Amino acid sequence: MAKRTETQTHTWEDLINVFDENGDLLTDGTQLSEDMWGIIIKAFQHSAKNTSTIDPKHSLLDFFKEKVQEIIPTGVDADRQRKIILQLAEFWGAFVGSPVTQQSLKFFWLEECIDGGK
Repeated sequence: MAKRTETQTHTWEDLINVFDENGDLLTDGTQLSEDMWGIIIKAFQHSAKNTSTIDPKHSLLDFFKEKVQEIIPTGVDADRQRKIILQLAEFWGAFVGSPVTQQSLKFFWLEECIDGGK
């Protein structure tokens, strides 16, 4: 079906394809996805370093909202880009089984994956 409709697809080895609400491939989707993953890494680091002082009610989404303003402060397309990064952040919640609105930044460091053999 994807071939017949000429739908963009990818394998896990490829760069990430990001589509908008209309199913159109975003030309800046790879960069926005990388920005989202960069915030995830910063959240792990911040959580691990500051867990004793972070309010347990401060969610991962709260952290995302702060950081997305820093990495995309202004510009013609800034609001759209911020919105997409926040939408991509919701995928993290689906990946770990808990919405980003409910994941406490205080305990987020506990989610960090450990490579096999370590």
